[in-house]
Amino acid sequence: MGQTITEKVLAGHADVDSAAAGDVLTCRPDLIMGHDLTAPHAINVFRQIGIGKVRDPDKVVLVQDHFQPAKDIQSATLSRSMREFAKEMDVGHFYEVGWGGICHILMLEKGLVRPGMLIAGADSHTVTVGALGAVGYGVGATDLAALWALGEFWLEVPRSRKIVLEGRPQRFIGGKDIALSVLGSLGKEGAMNEALEYEGGAFEHLSVSDRITIANMSAETGACTVVIPPDEKVLSWLSGRVDGPCEPVLPDADASYVRVHAFNISELEPMVAVPDNPADVHPVREVEGVRVDQVFLGSCANGSLEDLRRFARVLGNNSFDNHTRVLVTPATQEVFREALNEGIIGRIVDAGGAVGTPSCGPCLGGYGGVLGPGDVCLSTSNRNFKGRMGHRDSKVYLAGPEVAAATAVRGKITHPADVAK
Repeated sequence: MGQTITEKVLAGHADVDSAAAGDVLTCRPDLIMGHDLTAPHAINVFRQIGIGKVRDPDKVVLVQDHFQPAKDIQSATLSRSMREFAKEMDVGHFYEVGWGGICHILMLEKGLVRPGMLIAGADSHTVTVGALGAVGYGVGATDLAALWALGEFWLEVPRSRKIVLEGRPQRFIGGKDIALSVLGSLGKEGAMNEALEYEGGAFEHLSVSDRITIANMSAETGACTVVIPPDEKVLSWLSGRVDGPCEPVLPDADASYVRVHAFNISELEPMVAVPDNPADVHPVREVEGVRVDQVFLGSCANGSLEDLRRFARVLGNNSFDNHTRVLVTPATQEVFREALNEGIIGRIVDAGGAVGTPSCGPCLGGYGGVLGPGDVCLSTSNRNFKGRMGHRDSKVYLAGPEVAAATAVRGKITHPADVAK
C-alpha cells in the first residue's frame, strides 16, 4: 500500500522506511515554535525539568504576537520572560515587536518553512504551514518544553482524508469562501485527529494567500495536520526566501484515504459563517442586512497583503459607515510596510478605519478590538465561538476580505458586488 504525504513526512522525520495510520513514531521536527501566550508556561516547565540548555537552539522560533505591544503588566511580564529566555538560550529565531507579526504567517514569510518539513508549534493553527507543503502539528505548552529539552516528540500517524478542489473561482471568491465551504460540508470537528490532504485543478487559479487561508481554516475541522502539495506557483513564491532545497513530497497513487471529498469552486458564492459555529455556513445573500458594530480585517487567516488588496479594491473611494468601527491588522511588519507603500493603509485611514500593529490581539479577544455585550462583528478571523472576541453576549460572523469591505461601507452584512465597481 502506498503512502500519503503525511505518512511520508512523518516516516522521514522518524528515520523509518515507511509509516501507516496507527503507527506510533518518535519524530524530530525541523522547527519548534512558541509565542507569548504559550512559551512562558513552557519556560516554567523547562526550568522545573532541570535542563540547563535547549537541545537545538537553531530550531527554536519565538514570536511576540498576541498581547504585544504589551497591553498590561501581566502581558509585559509574559513577554519579558520569553525575551530573556531567548537571549539566555541563544534562540535561533526570536522576533520582537516591530520585527515580526503573527507567528504562522511570519514563519512562511521569513523562509523558515519548506515543503516536506515537520513543524511543531504551541498553537492549534500551526497547520497553516501546510500551505507550502509542510506538515505542522499543534502541541501543548508542556510538550513545547519537552521538545526544547529532547528535540523530539512521539506521534500516532493519523488517518488521512483527501479534499479535491476543481474549477475556477468567480469574482469575489477567495480562500476564505473555499475554506468555509469545505468546513460547512465536513462540519466542525468532522475530520477530528485526521490529516487533510488537498489536491485538484483549482489550485492553478489559487494564490499562495488563498492556500494559507485554506490550510489555516482547516484546523476548525479538527484535523491534526493539513497539507497542500506545492506546485510551481508555490515554488516560485519560495524562491529567494528559503536557503535550503524545495523538494515537494507527493502522495503515492495507491495511498489510502478515509474518504475523498470533491468540490467545484466554480459554483461558489461569497460565504459567511454565522454565530457561534465556524461550520454554520451560508451564502452572503442569505444573511445580508445584519447590522454590525465592528468589522475586523486581519488574523493568521486573512491578514496577508493580498487580503488587504482585495479589501481595498472593494472599498474603492467609499467611506466606512459612521456607526461601524473598522479595524485592520496586517499579519506582519512586511505586510504593513508593503500596504503602506501601495497606499492601502492611507486609503483605509482616509475611509475612517483604524490600523493596528501586527498582532493576534483582536482575533482572540485579547486587545485592540475586544467586543462588549451585544456587539456584532464581521471578522475575517478563523473562529466565532461564543466569547471568542470578547463578551459572551457578543456575536461574530466570519467572512473573507471582500465581504468585510462591503460590510464596512454599508454597516451591515453586504455582498461585495453591491459596493464594488
